[in-house]
Amino acid sequence: MAKRPYHNILLIQTGFVGDMVLTTPLIRALRTHAPDARITLLTAPRAAGIIEHNPHINEMIVYDKKGADRGVGPFLKLSKRLRAAKYDLVIAPHRSVRSGLLAWRTGARRRIGFDHAQCRYFYTDIVPYSRWEGTFIRRKLRLLEPLDIFEENETPELHWAPETEAKIQARLDEREGKRPFAVLAVGSAWATKRWPAERFAEAAAALHKHGFDAIAVGGPGDKHAGSIAHEKGGAHDWTGTTSLPEVAALLAKASLFVGNDSGTLHMARATRTPAVALFGPTGPEQFRFDNLVRVLTSEVPCAPCADHGHDECPKGNWICMPEISAERVVEAAEDLGAIKHKGERV
Repeated sequence: MAKRPYHNILLIQTGFVGDMVLTTPLIRALRTHAPDARITLLTAPRAAGIIEHNPHINEMIVYDKKGADRGVGPFLKLSKRLRAAKYDLVIAPHRSVRSGLLAWRTGARRRIGFDHAQCRYFYTDIVPYSRWEGTFIRRKLRLLEPLDIFEENETPELHWAPETEAKIQARLDEREGKRPFAVLAVGSAWATKRWPAERFAEAAAALHKHGFDAIAVGGPGDKHAGSIAHEKGGAHDWTGTTSLPEVAALLAKASLFVGNDSGTLHMARATRTPAVALFGPTGPEQFRFDNLVRVLTSEVPCAPCADHGHDECPKGNWICMPEISAERVVEAAEDLGAIKHKGERV
């Protein structure tokens, strides 16, 4: 990047929460190599909370592409705003046509994106994208290579305000006994990626025998699963009551995470929380988890069957996630060293 310094940079990442978490190494690397630049992030509401306290970002623009900003009018209004900002560099980790078109409409002289067939012509620098080449984070970091930035650190990071931490601690202090606890992330954007609520209840009950509390987290749409984990497994049901920064602060205090292939799993990775990751219709290969994660996959022959999951099972029988037992989760937690002799923390 020394060949030509950039002073006004736009990043476009309007994907899911997990996409944003896994983009944080790119943001950090860009800031390291452009310490004086103004860096603006264009993101969607669903991921804004996870990035609002990131110290490497100067400005965040929230684009509600599926809600209030849906349609041509808001798109053109945003395009005009971005063009007026006079960015000299645009980087688009998000591979949609809309992201490519927004990058092009900024008028920036340099625009870096992936070689997605539908939007490659919007960029001045094209980076090859292959799901089977390297990790998800490594592929994002390759967007910096046209700038002569070759970043090795793939560790994601999260940040939250001190008052967020205090709020979570106060809520934890309300529990009786104040035992070590596991966070159960019961949700996922795709229905077929969700471990059944009854399985989470079984895991909560089993962890309770090991001296652990269980806290179920998720969005408002996960309230049913949270209530089942509470009623049948004794878990504390926090679904629909915590913001993303609050979940991050909670994970940082947890002894264990159990959850689906979801954004919350990647948040647990960022907070260095020992995790049991549950995969059914999707595969874990592209994430390259470290020794703080134990991956449990379904043993049915049709899994994995998708890159992102489905709302309905393609075969109509959806057996991959239910096939993973709560006993396997406890065994994985023991293997991690997260639970040992009635909840003793290692």
